[in-house]
Amino acid sequence: MTAAAPTSGPASSRQIGAMHALKARLGLDDAAYRDLIEGLTGQRSARALTGAQAGVVIDHLKVLSGQRPNVPRTAFESGLPATLPASLAPEPLAKGALTIDGPYGAKLRALWIAAHDLGVVRDRTDVALVRFVERQTKIAHPRWLRDAADAMKAIEALKGWIAREGGVDWPARDKQQTNEQHAAEVKRAVITAQWLGLVKLGAVRVYIAARPLESLDGYALKVAGRPGWAQFQPHDYAVVQAALGRKLRKALAGRAKP
Repeated sequence: MTAAAPTSGPASSRQIGAMHALKARLGLDDAAYRDLIEGLTGQRSARALTGAQAGVVIDHLKVLSGQRPNVPRTAFESGLPATLPASLAPEPLAKGALTIDGPYGAKLRALWIAAHDLGVVRDRTDVALVRFVERQTKIAHPRWLRDAADAMKAIEALKGWIAREGGVDWPARDKQQTNEQHAAEVKRAVITAQWLGLVKLGAVRVYIAARPLESLDGYALKVAGRPGWAQFQPHDYAVVQAALGRKLRKALAGRAKP
């Protein structure tokens, strides 16, 4: 009897290739793909996954593409053992959680979290996201998770609201940019809006009033532990956004007190 490969080891090249093929079939851009991986595993790179995590991602992508997920016979085939250990068993949905999946779910959730980190929304749960999208677009969940046209209506409605209420100046897509470069610009736009909101509230100190973003550079690089923006990885932007979100929500709450 052949022993099953350990599921705690790194994802195999075969698993990574399967994930990339499914990504292409679904038409996911790099940012949405990484957001999906992070939502399932906490990692943003396929190469950072364990075999077990890769199996979870592969099966999820197969469901999204209309395929039947593998019933794992060996860890080599799907990254999961035939009997799932208790530590890997699915946890019950947290309060406020819904099934926000599909090729557009990760992008919508990322926008909703950005809205929360900008102080635009108080409730960052998926339930609140669904209610907002249905109210703004009149499109019922989960149609906007599957249909490209409906998804774009939901995404643009959310982006427009965040721009108006949160002050985000969404960057236009340059045809010469890679997906990663554009995603970085989008994240910088959210962080910039957060910082300017804090400046307006007097919640952060700037060295030169006429150039407030110079002080943002120092703060962001310190929080992320990077020598410059050019060295930022996707996770670094998330760390800075979350830190600024906590400061901004606290400042807004303080202003709201009588």
